[in-house]
Amino acid sequence: MKGKDRIVFWMGAAFAIALALTGAVFAVIGIDIVQALRLTARWSFLLFWLAYTGGAIATLFGPAFKPIAMRAREFGLAYAAAQLVHLGLVVWLFQVSSRPPLSGKPFAFFVVAIVWTYLLAVFSFGGIAKTLGSRGWRALRIVGVNYILLAFAWDFVPAAFHSTADYGVRRLAEYTPFAAMCIAAPLLVIAAAANRRLGMRYSPTRLGQVAN
Repeated sequence: MKGKDRIVFWMGAAFAIALALTGAVFAVIGIDIVQALRLTARWSFLLFWLAYTGGAIATLFGPAFKPIAMRAREFGLAYAAAQLVHLGLVVWLFQVSSRPPLSGKPFAFFVVAIVWTYLLAVFSFGGIAKTLGSRGWRALRIVGVNYILLAFAWDFVPAAFHSTADYGVRRLAEYTPFAAMCIAAPLLVIAAAANRRLGMRYSPTRLGQVAN
């Protein structure tokens, strides 16, 4: 499968799975937009997390994870495709709710995360990133993906630290793994960067140069 065809396949599959999750919720428990939002958020987060950490995981845990690292772009664009379903549900919830679920600063915070999502997606196509240069594109990507991660963490992490009296054991179980992934993601990236630095510092070639 060619590069473009592969990307279209990944994006289409991610979008279709998000739609299927929404349909499953509606079929099983009725038109529960909030529950559909929760499921599609978690599905899109899994794709984002693999895009964010794939390179770090391959560096830290060996070549068995290299296929994940090599598909970081596909995972990132699949995340953006899945988010379209989630975004549609958000718009629907605003249309049918007399009291918007989010307003003010929290809502603006998540809107900016959506903007970052599709800005990075646009720059991933057609060599547009080349207009920024390698350093500019790297800086844009670092800021963007970390802002998106922070938006997910804002949703997942506080809920994981509520008492069971407030949320119930089942609700905590729904949030805790994703909160842990939010916390682990930057730690993995930092550890991988340190590993690469130490590897370069103490590689046989560099040690030979120092010895000479």
